[in-house]
Amino acid sequence: MAFKGLTVDENNVLGRRVEEAGSYNVRLLPTSELKTASTGKEMLVLDYEVLDGKYAGGTIRFDNVIYDDTTPEKEEQSIKRFNTLLVAAGIPAGTQINTLDILLKGLKKYNKLNVTVEWSSEPNNKGYYNLDVTSHNPTDPEGSKPNGIFAPARQQPRPSNFGAQQSAINQAAANLPNNFGADPFAGAGQVISDDNLPF
Repeated sequence: MAFKGLTVDENNVLGRRVEEAGSYNVRLLPTSELKTASTGKEMLVLDYEVLDGKYAGGTIRFDNVIYDDTTPEKEEQSIKRFNTLLVAAGIPAGTQINTLDILLKGLKKYNKLNVTVEWSSEPNNKGYYNLDVTSHNPTDPEGSKPNGIFAPARQQPRPSNFGAQQSAINQAAANLPNNFGADPFAGAGQVISDDNLPF
């Protein structure tokens, strides 16, 4: 089938960004998944698409909801956090959820809720600020409500200690014995074939 043409439409693009904090009616994206955090705890990594308003089609990614049962208090907080998410998505009261996998499947089925987002307090390793989900709520019948707070200006990427590592490597190389004789490049450009492999 051949290309039939299109009309340029700024509202019909991939990778649209949500540029303001606020509260947004969203649907759960299929990329949402159950993972294990670096701490070994189970967590949901939820990705959303905005359903309405000026950022319709924009994505809000990486809402990490962690199940922590290391103490009774932390487990109780985790249960409340997951219950809040389920109620916001409209999952009926009394529904029994036995695993986080079932919980995720239920969220994907019911799919719609409202999230409140704020800008992260620290930039990521590339210097950008991300939107962090601060609460889950039932869908707002009045629609999404950006609050006019835009991301802080991009920061310079965090410095790495590459320079210090390279300096240490150079110093270690300088301390190696010189086993090359007077000409360190003697033999450079030599052709090595299957017949004269050095091992």
